[in-house]
Formats: sequence, C-alpha cells, structure tokens
Amino acid sequence: MVLIDKEYNCTGCGCCESLCPVSAIKMKENKKGFLYPVINEKYCINCGICKKNCPNLGRINKENNELKIYAMKNSNEDIRESSSSGGFFYNYAKLILELSGTIYGASFNSFNEVEHIRITELDNLKKLQGSKYVQSKINNSYIDVQKDLENDKFVLFSGTPCQVEGLKTFLSKKKTSTEKLYTCDIICHGVPSPKIFNDYLTELEKQYNSKIKNINFRHKENNLTQNIKITFENGDTYLSNYYKNDKFYKLFLDNVILRDSCYECKYSSFNRVGDISLGDFWGIENSIQNFDDNKGVSLVLVNTQKGKDIFNKLKNDFDFVETSKENCIQDNLVHPQSKSSNYEEFWNNYLNN
Repeated sequence: MVLIDKEYNCTGCGCCESLCPVSAIKMKENKKGFLYPVINEKYCINCGICKKNCPNLGRINKENNELKIYAMKNSNEDIRESSSSGGFFYNYAKLILELSGTIYGASFNSFNEVEHIRITELDNLKKLQGSKYVQSKINNSYIDVQKDLENDKFVLFSGTPCQVEGLKTFLSKKKTSTEKLYTCDIICHGVPSPKIFNDYLTELEKQYNSKIKNINFRHKENNLTQNIKITFENGDTYLSNYYKNDKFYKLFLDNVILRDSCYECKYSSFNRVGDISLGDFWGIENSIQNFDDNKGVSLVLVNTQKGKDIFNKLKNDFDFVETSKENCIQDNLVHPQSKSSNYEEFWNNYLNN
C-alpha cells in the first residue's frame, strides 16, 4: 500500500503510525531529516485505516464563528520572562495540573532533539516553555493521551496545528471521550529540518569545543524577544539576535529549510483546531497603542467553548485587550509560507556537497 503520493501531503503528525492495528507503520527520517511514514509490507494487512484517517488528506477548513482574539501579558513578570511571548501557556498548563491532570508538549531531550513528553509536576513545566523551532517527535504521545483520558484524567495537549489534528483524529477513530481533553495549537511559521538543526548544533560544539548544555530560541535580552542563546558545558555562551546574525534563523525565516507540507499548509488560517491558539502578537505597536513593552505579548485566539472557559478562569492573571482579525493579521493566519526561490539549489548543494 502507498500511503502518500507526494511529500507535501504528509505533515509528519504520526496519526497513521499510532492507528495502525498491526504496527506496520514506522515514522522514519528522509534525506532532509523529516519524519515520514514507512509501511512494512510484510506486516501490512491493507486495511486502509491509515489512508482513510489521514488528518491532512481529510482536512476541511471550517469557518470558526466562536473566535475571540486577545493581546495578553502575564502579570507575573518572572513567568513572562521565561516564556516566548506573553506567558499564557504557563497558566493554562498550571490550571490543568492543579486538576491532577497531565500536560503533553515539546521538549529537548538529552541529545538536543525535540520530542513530545508527558509531565504531571509543575516543576517540570519549564521543559515545555519556550519555542522549539524544530518539528517534535510524537512517539507514543497519542496513545498515552488516550490512556490518560480513559483513566478519567484532565489532559492538555500542545503542539503544531497538524499535531493537534492528528491527536483528535486518532482519538475519534478510537472512540475515546474527549470531554476532559484541552488543546493548544501554536500559530506556526512552519517546521525546519531536524537534520539542519543537528548539523548547526554540531558546528557550534566544534566552534566552542564543548557540549551544549541549554538551548533557548527566544531569550529575552536588550528589550528584544527573539534572541537565540546557547550555553555550553565549559561555561561559554553563544548569543545571536534574530536571523540577521544566525545561520539557522536565517534559513528558517527565509523559508529555505521548511518541511514540504508547510508550503501547502492547510492550517494557515483563523479557522484553528485547538481550543486556544497561541503566538506572538507581531505588529501590535501598529494596532494597540501603549500595550507593548518589549517584554513579550501573546496573541491568544479563543476558538471553542472550552477555550472560553479556560480564558475566563485565567483572565484575572493577565493584562489583556480584546482585538479583531484585522488588528492581528500575520502571514501564518492567512496563507502558508512561500517556498524560497533558493530552495532546490540549497538542498542540492547541502546534500551533495
């Protein structure tokens, strides 16, 4: 069986791997470092479950009439300082943990790879805070979420829109109750190649002659919210502002190293899949005067009744202003990123030289 005929049809969400009744599908890296499903024909029974339930192939963009939009800043400056933007996710996750729930989100592992993990303690929440500009490995997260829900636990799952849709599709097929499931999708620019990221880190380790201790894609320094800061075991620090001075940032934001499906993304709109969507409020200085203080502002899209319930429980912990679609327009809420004109040339040179 051929699951996908074009690489841009697959987001790498991993739903097919989790759904396969005979474990015939494994997510494996292609030459660019992205995960794609590979079917072991020896075990495949041609049931078609994978193809019939592919979230991306079946994606229908439904208009969201429940949408409310806010600019938000956490009143706790320490929480906002440790967050990518305004610090909304921390309080969202903390609320679920206080209900004895579990949180799933992206974290760096000991090899500096990004993967989804499950946490149950507030002390571990810092592992999920902050942006990770690499596609995470889902591993067994969908199956673990299902187990938590079947055990009557509250669950918060955070990820890219395609990962959230993958989870929801998986749980629907498994007929699992989602009454206690809460979701958060990020307003995503696109996911860059893990291979490029790994090579980038290897180069820095050679340059500094030390292993990497910590990576922060959104370190807040000098009134800027988009610095990449990498600390090494020998005590040295690499700090670069935005993409002007950093090779990985530049390739990422110039759309040279994104996954093929990101250039055809079906989630780049205001019609979101999560109960709440989070991102940076780019351009807020042009739409909401005197609110931005250069310490980070979250753009919060409240998409469902569950999202409204969460917002109402948390709003007293924030400074916030309700706004409109017109005041928060950014590329990733309107259309997918355009593939760089240098895309083919770059990958040809990178892979062959």
